[in-house]
Amino acid sequence: MTRNFRSIERPVAAAAAAPLAVNRRDIVRLMGGAGLAAASLMAFGRRAGAQDASPVPAATPVIGPQADGSTLWKVGVGGMDMANGIEYHTFFPNDITINEGDSIWFGEDMPMPGFHTVTFPPTGGEIPPIFIPDPETAGTVVAGPPKLIINPFLLTGSGPLVVDGSALVSSTVDVFADPTAPWIFSFPTAGEYAFACVPHSSVMQGKVTVQAKGTAYAKDQAAYDAESATRMADLQKQGMDEIAKYNTATSTKKDDGTTVWGVTLGAGGDSTVRVQRYLPGELEITAGDSIQFTHQAPGEPHTVSLIGAGETAPEDNTIEQFADGSPKVVQSMQTFLPQGGTTWSGKGWLNSGFMGIPQLGLPSEFEVLFDTAGDFIPYCVLHGDATGNGMAMKLSVKAAG
Repeated sequence: MTRNFRSIERPVAAAAAAPLAVNRRDIVRLMGGAGLAAASLMAFGRRAGAQDASPVPAATPVIGPQADGSTLWKVGVGGMDMANGIEYHTFFPNDITINEGDSIWFGEDMPMPGFHTVTFPPTGGEIPPIFIPDPETAGTVVAGPPKLIINPFLLTGSGPLVVDGSALVSSTVDVFADPTAPWIFSFPTAGEYAFACVPHSSVMQGKVTVQAKGTAYAKDQAAYDAESATRMADLQKQGMDEIAKYNTATSTKKDDGTTVWGVTLGAGGDSTVRVQRYLPGELEITAGDSIQFTHQAPGEPHTVSLIGAGETAPEDNTIEQFADGSPKVVQSMQTFLPQGGTTWSGKGWLNSGFMGIPQLGLPSEFEVLFDTAGDFIPYCVLHGDATGNGMAMKLSVKAAG
């Protein structure tokens, strides 16, 4: 199952009503750290990031046999090694067999949300795209880039969480989830049901096999948990191996005496391991040298972004409202598309645009010439910031000669 990025039209941008600038990772940190319910964003008239509510404790379902004779199972959603910047874009387990009438709690045991969903397409259907043209601009065509928004169902979820293959059934993105309403999906009908995380559907996929009621289970929850623990340890080692592989910059001398340095932007290849780091994390070069940033994790978007000292970078998203008052998350073209050329002189905004999504034809390489001495922080707008937090690197450019 691969992400289905539908063709993108070119609608005209509609007038925005007091948009709120908000970085996607800042939403994760803020809402995840504060424990705010999805209502903090979804309630009409509210603004994302408001901290006017006390943290709400997450509900913890009871795994195992239930009073009605069914069984509640647990599947983990993603995982993280925060210390090493490694994310596991998979489900634990990603293949589970249950009985008719059983349910599955898709839960996260991570220090912060990972921008994940649990999404079951209808039988024969495809996983919806993460970005769509703004439907309120449909039918109006202008030159220039389209106005893209995050698919609204990622904020609201889709339908009751009952999976029978007849319709799309999905959670919200985890950062917008209500912690008092755990993701418990029920399965009333025998069959096989594929599912995925929409933002990471190129690798983060799974399958639920539902057998007839009363059939003996091949494994119990403890067996699935043990297998998942082993698999997570294997993935952690794989991530550390990727870090070791790319943690030294390559260098190629040019005829003019300058050097092209090779830096890795994310790692993991086509696997479910995603190293959310610049590798190496620190580098010293000379003015006149270039860096070729190479994306090494297809399907996981990253950017190479630089902002001048004291200047303000564009936000990755803004939050507007649909006509009915519900939130509309608009993707900024200032971060989505390349900006500022390919020479960095220490001022302004330089951005590679989103890299590494083959389905959209986005590039995997971006080369920047650094012609001015100074200390700079290239970062990814999706996973880091200009102060060096998260997915960022420290770059020292020394004066030539």
